Amino acid sequence: MADIITEIITEIGIWIAAFLTIAIVSVVYRDNPLFKFAEHTYVGAAAGYSFAVAIGNIRGYGIEYLYPTLKDPWYIVPLIIGVLMYFRYHRTLYWLFRYGIAIVVGTSVTAAFVRSIEADVLTQLRSTISILFTKGDAITILGNVVLVVAFITSLYYFIFTFPSLHAGSLGYIPRIGRWFMMIAFGYSFATTVVTRIDLFVGRLNFLLFEWLKLPA
Repeated sequence: MADIITEIITEIGIWIAAFLTIAIVSVVYRDNPLFKFAEHTYVGAAAGYSFAVAIGNIRGYGIEYLYPTLKDPWYIVPLIIGVLMYFRYHRTLYWLFRYGIAIVVGTSVTAAFVRSIEADVLTQLRSTISILFTKGDAITILGNVVLVVAFITSLYYFIFTFPSLHAGSLGYIPRIGRWFMMIAFGYSFATTVVTRIDLFVGRLNFLLFEWLKLPA
């Protein structure tokens, strides 16, 4: 009996997913009520899920650490910052909201800046410095040379303090760096497009083989 109920629930879920998939894709034809319904359903579900996660975080990282026993006094600090955020809706004390948002934005930007420097600059520097030009086959050595040239010329492109470095006989270096960056941006864009196509193909496979149950 339980297996039958599970199978029925699974089948209903497949039909709902198929309907929402077709409704979303229907925007390719033109904007229509089906697309709006699916769009609003997605936004509503995402908002509801985010709200549930937020409530869970407040309980897991706030209330349980403060009540009924004080496990860690430091958890009072984020609780106070969170309360300050709600003063945005107070008519006279709304200015307290600015302190909360300033602390959150400041710490977030600082943490992101440190991670960005480590991941995008220092790691790249270490990897470039450690490249060996004498080991490996010819293709590997050539690839290492191209990588080093791309790294140096791309960094050189952003040296604006001395305009003379972008003129005269040295002007070809930033131009080479610009070409390497254009290639990198093109590759990044192409990867994004391929990812979207892969998602679309996945939905087509779902419609054909899981919903319509066509033979593979």
